[in-house]
Amino acid sequence: MKEMKKIISALILTGLMFLNSCSKDFLDTKSTSAVDQTTIFENTNNAMMAINGIHRVMYEKGNYAPKMGYMYYMLYMDFLGEDLVYTKSNTQFKTETAWTRHREPANQYPRHIYEFIYRVISNSNMVIENIDDAEGPQEERDYIKGQALFYRGFAHFLAVQLYGQRYDRAGNNTQDGIVLRTSSATDPQPRSSVEDVYTSVNEDLDDAIELLSGVTIERTTKMHINVHVARAIKARVLLTQGKWIEAAQMAKLVVDHSGAEMDNSCYEFKQGRCCDASNKEWIWAKIAQPDIETATLFNFYSYISNTNISYNKNTPRAIYNLLYEKISDTDIRKQLWVADVTKCPNLVYPPGGNRYKWMSQKFIVDYPDNTSASYSGAIITADLAFVRLPEMYLVMAEGYARGGQENDARNALYVVAHDRDPQYTMSTNSGTALIDEIMFQRRVELWGEGFRWLDLKRLNLPLDRGPAPRPGYNQGGAVNNWKSNKNPTNLDPLASNFNMYEEQPVGELSRYMEAGIKEWQWVIPQLELDYNPLCNQNPL
Repeated sequence: MKEMKKIISALILTGLMFLNSCSKDFLDTKSTSAVDQTTIFENTNNAMMAINGIHRVMYEKGNYAPKMGYMYYMLYMDFLGEDLVYTKSNTQFKTETAWTRHREPANQYPRHIYEFIYRVISNSNMVIENIDDAEGPQEERDYIKGQALFYRGFAHFLAVQLYGQRYDRAGNNTQDGIVLRTSSATDPQPRSSVEDVYTSVNEDLDDAIELLSGVTIERTTKMHINVHVARAIKARVLLTQGKWIEAAQMAKLVVDHSGAEMDNSCYEFKQGRCCDASNKEWIWAKIAQPDIETATLFNFYSYISNTNISYNKNTPRAIYNLLYEKISDTDIRKQLWVADVTKCPNLVYPPGGNRYKWMSQKFIVDYPDNTSASYSGAIITADLAFVRLPEMYLVMAEGYARGGQENDARNALYVVAHDRDPQYTMSTNSGTALIDEIMFQRRVELWGEGFRWLDLKRLNLPLDRGPAPRPGYNQGGAVNNWKSNKNPTNLDPLASNFNMYEEQPVGELSRYMEAGIKEWQWVIPQLELDYNPLCNQNPL
């Protein structure tokens, strides 16, 4: 018992203690490394550093690549899906893609995500329990408490989607969820039901929205939480619960009042493409901290961008080809992936990097001149969007469509689809066809941003990575031009590009995963079970 308390306390303190300086400015983005809990909550200026510590936990690197807080979570959610394709065998994300790591109780990588989530929860509880007595204006206390409540609800929401079974909108969600910690107590505690977890998540977000809606303090960075961020995550929660119209209405509040605007300017250039928080669509983001984010392989872009030091140099990320082929040629997003690398003179890749069919040109941190020997891929980090306006329009579209308000759904869908494709006209689809159109737009728009596996799970859909090549067609691999940066030959036009780039780099066992099987639940880390005997494990 004492040992467990020590571990949890260490997580709490680690969340608060980061940098070597303290800031006197209330809205400064720095956190503290040398202030004890008593001093932290003496006044609102100090307490704000605790919130900044939680911001930092969102992207703090762990002890080994690719442990990096929420950025790792985002990547994991797409590598488990079908739309972000793993091309060539390499160390990182191979076992995530193969659906094996999240089923290993002792594995340190999924445990990192568990620890990251509960560190956010622990720090949030500390703020919530102490901020009311801090000296300072009531508005500042509300601002701090609102952000802490948001983070606690957000973190519990992240966890229950992984470790619990999917939320069933029909009811009876008595299945095990997660260990719900709404206080700083560290006593052993059983898992709460999925229903109880979602009740707590919604209460925290509702309370955060109420507090933050009364705050007039202008945030100085998109890293901070305001009422629009809280409403956006609330919309995600409601969508996950199948509360369709409520989700659409919550997303509409963000659309109508956040001040964000549709902004496709990032598609017009390559330097900083899809990784610049000045984009008017961005509502919540991680802002690059190049003086802190100095280590390679500990940031989102090392695994999905074109930086020279990244795994993406040897294993370019690709789009699911059967999805790509459905994108209109007049859609500005289609240039984010390259179907023929031999006919793309402005292809962005690091010197010596592999160039593979359907590879990504999204998330370009650095736009090199590949003929220059001076390019070294020195830029290793950038801003990263957590919430963008197009997602809110698509939540509106899906919520209204599934809730029977199809005209509203078509109108919301049109905003995103027409902005990306000037030739797009108002949809005339209805029923399943309309929903399918919306989900297609969602998959293209949010590719690589951490949604696909969660969408499959919440909708109780199977993972289907498409058909393997038929007899008589090449599977791929070194013998089929992949390693010489040429076009492969004799490809099956009906086959997917899963396992096409090399002789089964991931393995065929994860090509199709039936909806609802036990593999959709992450196993609880063994460390939690060792120190919390009341917590039971998911089926192994």
